[in-house]
Amino acid sequence: MADLGSYTSAAAVCFLTAVLARAALHKWQNFPETVGFAQGYGLVPDTVTPAIVRSLAVIEPLIVVGLLLPLTREGAAVIAAGLFAGYGALMALALRAGQDRIDCGCGGAPQIVSGLTLGRNAVLVLIAISVALLPSGTVGPVGAAVAIATGLTFFAIYSVVEKLASHLPNIRQTP
Repeated sequence: MADLGSYTSAAAVCFLTAVLARAALHKWQNFPETVGFAQGYGLVPDTVTPAIVRSLAVIEPLIVVGLLLPLTREGAAVIAAGLFAGYGALMALALRAGQDRIDCGCGGAPQIVSGLTLGRNAVLVLIAISVALLPSGTVGPVGAAVAIATGLTFFAIYSVVEKLASHLPNIRQTP
């Protein structure tokens, strides 16, 4: 019988795969828009940005596959944590440079880069690290169903929070 750590790890893997799959899908489906968001950060030359975005659109699905395979789960979780931390660092650099009206380009609801998006990425880093540290034992069919339902529930909550956060700039501008 699996322990609580295995169930938690399985649910977190489901959640992270949903986040990363949505981000990759957004990059593939909205490539020009995502390149424009990335160029808005003003951190790399515009000519290099399309190649970087395309690379990320390949790396994110590879991390998803790595998270789903028991042999590579720990390493993929560490890479996911590094990716989320890197995205957070880029957002922090853009904010520091005065770029406070750019979309994060993360997929999902449009969000202006802010302390909230930095906090979100910090939470994603912590979840990815927890996957790397928690045991990943067998949970069985019922446990797997519960873990998937839990991970997807957290992803739904995450998506709703992102949608609400996307409205914050408009709420703050209301007299």
